Amino acid sequence: MKNGAVVVGIGETEYYKYGKSPHSEFQLAIKSIHAAAEDAGLPVNRLDGLVSYMDNRNTPLRVAAALGLDSLNWSATPWAGGGNNSAASVQLAAAAVSGGFADYVVVFRALAQGEFYRLGASVGQYATSRGTLWGYPYGLISPAQECALHTRRWMQDHGVSQDALASISLACYANAQLNPRAIRYGTPLTRETYHNSRMIVDPFHLYDCCPENDGATAVIVTTAERARDLKQPAVTIMSTCQGIGPEIGA
Repeated sequence: MKNGAVVVGIGETEYYKYGKSPHSEFQLAIKSIHAAAEDAGLPVNRLDGLVSYMDNRNTPLRVAAALGLDSLNWSATPWAGGGNNSAASVQLAAAAVSGGFADYVVVFRALAQGEFYRLGASVGQYATSRGTLWGYPYGLISPAQECALHTRRWMQDHGVSQDALASISLACYANAQLNPRAIRYGTPLTRETYHNSRMIVDPFHLYDCCPENDGATAVIVTTAERARDLKQPAVTIMSTCQGIGPEIGA
């Protein structure tokens, strides 16, 4: 399937600080998919595949009904949360169109934390799941706390300084200054400000942690042959990968 699938449309909603979206999470999802179809020059009812991740609320049948799809030939989701699942979702869409299971697959993700709960917060229904049993009793709750353990060990093993982490944050903020729609547009970051910011969980300072925001994004994936009849120049998906390591404590 190498080079067999392409991206032909991208749609976004406005991005809001967490909890500040005036729209429901479902509305954000639908808005982003409509925007992606418009970007591709494709009638939205021609979509016949849906892929998302970390999303048990915006189910395929509900989304398909709201969009008025003529048919739903493919739906999928990676099982795990966060991390590489945005890329893994695109991989599933590429596999679907390359294998002939669907013609136009939309990959989307929507989030409205004000409607449900804030990411990284302790949520009761997850407190007794298998993985969290090892961390919750000791306060190991948020992604930052989990990643901090790995990062500190990696820094120690390879002699990586705190200033190297600062460079990553500075690069992200510099990129934000190039995009008027970015949440941090107009608020550049200096190395001094980074180092003087409060520690969230060692070795992560405030600016090592991603800003929380709500909104939705969608991309449409199809074959290179079908893309010739659409509005935008196609962007080829050259390679994808996903994987998982051994489960600690399994």
